[in-house]
Amino acid sequence: MDKLNFSVEDFVMDADFREWILSPNGKKNLQWEEYIIRNPQQLKKITIARQLVLNMPTNDYKLGEIQVDDLWDKIDKNLDSNELTTEPKSLPIHPEATISRYSQSRRKSNYNVQLLKIAALLLLAFTLGLLYYTLPETQKTPEINWLTYTTKPGVKSSVTLSDGSVVKLNAGSSIRYVQNFVGETREVYLEGEAFFEVAHDTIKPFIVHTKDISTRALGTSFNIHAGASGKIAISLVTGKVEVKSQQVPEFLDYLVPGEQINTYAMGKSWEKAGFEQDVVLAWLNQTIIFDDTPLPEAIKMLEQWFGVNISLVNYNEQNLTLSGKYKGETLKNILEGLSYTARFKYEIDGKEIKINFKQ
Repeated sequence: MDKLNFSVEDFVMDADFREWILSPNGKKNLQWEEYIIRNPQQLKKITIARQLVLNMPTNDYKLGEIQVDDLWDKIDKNLDSNELTTEPKSLPIHPEATISRYSQSRRKSNYNVQLLKIAALLLLAFTLGLLYYTLPETQKTPEINWLTYTTKPGVKSSVTLSDGSVVKLNAGSSIRYVQNFVGETREVYLEGEAFFEVAHDTIKPFIVHTKDISTRALGTSFNIHAGASGKIAISLVTGKVEVKSQQVPEFLDYLVPGEQINTYAMGKSWEKAGFEQDVVLAWLNQTIIFDDTPLPEAIKMLEQWFGVNISLVNYNEQNLTLSGKYKGETLKNILEGLSYTARFKYEIDGKEIKINFKQ
């Protein structure tokens, strides 16, 4: 056991010494008794180290602020009186008996003040280290709650968000966002179509995510349509927005009022051009506009608008398109108007619509 030049700190950090103090047995006691006989000059350090080990906190112990203040007071008193603190009631008896036996054979005197300072500093170091890892954080992490608003087919809705922004949802659409916009941004996830009137906030940008495409604004108004086919159209009415892809690094562009970007989810290309506001925002005015619209797309619009299911019979002309403008009209009136140009007959049975093309 080569511990001739051990300091108090070395004894405290030595696993074999701590095991002897905290879990004594006959074998350990004999080993350390032999060490004390060979190195009586180390007895003072062993005594101080033993007290430190006995007072070391366990891993699951947590100190509060009051306990830390009490600890400082005890350290100051010990330094002033040059005396060690009273032994705890429950101590491993073998180390205590061994140390006491050889201590009594030496002349009783006050311990060296410098050694006590070292002991105090070591105890303080252990305490501060424990506090660093065990004290709870002073700031609590804000609770995050997700909110989702969904409109059923045939139903449109307007939602005012916590920041004052207004979102008008088209039929069969939904938005999802964090309640109260916790964090440094205001982020909304959109499926379907919606018109956004964003409240101005220079500190927290407003970001709309549609698939991998994000639209970033501070205070502005714009329409986003994400079709079932994957096509995405972003139309800016006021302000300025940044449009980019989260997956395609080269996809980055900006819009000014009157401009529109047409692209696809995960697309590597996009088209920027002007748009007709009356056409894009027609749905806000309860108006359906077909402008050479492919029949499958038109059918999907009618299903969402009125909340019905439409089936096609004898549909062979794949390039058929529809045109017409219908404001506040019933489904029956719209089908009646389209049937003349598209040459089909229709049957309405509650929510089920059957369109039969003439042969």
